[in-house]
Amino acid sequence: MIAAVGTSALFLACYLYFHAHVGDIRFLGPPLWHAIYLVILIPHVTLAIVIVPLVLITLSRGLKARYPQHRAIARWTWPLWMYVSVTGVIVYFMLYQWFPHS
Repeated sequence: MIAAVGTSALFLACYLYFHAHVGDIRFLGPPLWHAIYLVILIPHVTLAIVIVPLVLITLSRGLKARYPQHRAIARWTWPLWMYVSVTGVIVYFMLYQWFPHS
């Protein structure tokens, strides 16, 4: 799990760096797909913000061997983290693979 947190932190740093230098990327797909994109993107971004403190709290409790408290929050952290991870890949494919910029 420490490796997963480290990998996610590295990805987040790269993502923030990229968007600080490139800015926003517009979705250029057809209108129906744009609606689908937004339905996926809005909860993805919202939960991506929420997941950061949850991961830090969960990791902290696990490293401090506070296992009952760790398990209590990990029940929420893990599924949300997986949702953010999967929807992030879908957003990537929608922006850069399925409807790329010319």
